[in-house]
Amino acid sequence: MATTKLGNSKSASKSINYAEKRAVVKSGHNCDIDYAKSNFKQLRMAYDKDNGVQAHTVIQSFKPNEITSEKANEIGLELAKEIAPGHQVAVYTHDDKEHIHNHIIINSVNLEDGKKYQSNAKQRHFVKERNDEICLNHGLSVVKEKTKEVRYTLAERQLLEKGQTSWKNEIRKAVNQEKEKSTSFNDLSDRLKQNHNIDTKLKGNTLSFKHPDKQKYVRGKTLGYIFEKEALEHGFRKNHTREEDWKEFERTIEQSRPREETPEHAISARSFDGTHESDNQDEREYARNEREPISNTNNEFEQDNGELSEEDERANARAERKARERDEGMEM
Repeated sequence: MATTKLGNSKSASKSINYAEKRAVVKSGHNCDIDYAKSNFKQLRMAYDKDNGVQAHTVIQSFKPNEITSEKANEIGLELAKEIAPGHQVAVYTHDDKEHIHNHIIINSVNLEDGKKYQSNAKQRHFVKERNDEICLNHGLSVVKEKTKEVRYTLAERQLLEKGQTSWKNEIRKAVNQEKEKSTSFNDLSDRLKQNHNIDTKLKGNTLSFKHPDKQKYVRGKTLGYIFEKEALEHGFRKNHTREEDWKEFERTIEQSRPREETPEHAISARSFDGTHESDNQDEREYARNEREPISNTNNEFEQDNGELSEEDERANARAERKARERDEGMEM
């Protein structure tokens, strides 16, 4: 089995001195393993970050008689590349104990951007996951740790055996009840206060709760893993996604539902003779369009008739005048 233990050091040189002195195999990532101390220091000085934590350490231990020193160093270097790809890393393998183990030393400063390595709870969990995956790929055993979703003290267990409950368990029940409906810490805090009079406090990554009958807060870690910030955040994301999916489903159903006429709309849209307002409007529009050209044609027709009547009158006048002139000539 392979396990990991993480730590940090304010003196990278001391960590390297200790690990190098007892090493039977050594290798480096992004550095010359024979000059790891100077390589590490030059990079930190270049970014003016030689103070504070200078290095992070991982002790990777293997089951006795399961692996050779050379293979252990190979696996340690593979893990180093996975968990700190942009950092300088030195891997030293020891066989001075019953079990072979690696000392993996990570320079705190990133090669590319000068940012410091973050060894938080999320990163530590990632290291353990990657270690287990790499070891399984190489046919090695891994530790199957018990997941303590809920942690009970001895006093609590004694109460539970007697069929009684504790104030801590009351907090657990309240959180379990309200977290299923919450999508954020503020949401959870409001629900706990309103429904159970339980106060909540979040400081950094530490989440704490205060029972209404107690003066002090209790950390979520004390209650169990599922009451810690990281676990609750995961649940909030799932709740938020589920809520958004449901809203989208409701919108889809609403859009696909046929719209029905209300009685009020039907009455206002219909005239008293039973015809629809839109029908009457179309008829009125059609009649107006038809009347306009008819009216214009009648005016032109009347004008044409007037002009023809005047010509006839002039023609008749000329004919009468010629007839008179002809009659007068005959009399002469």
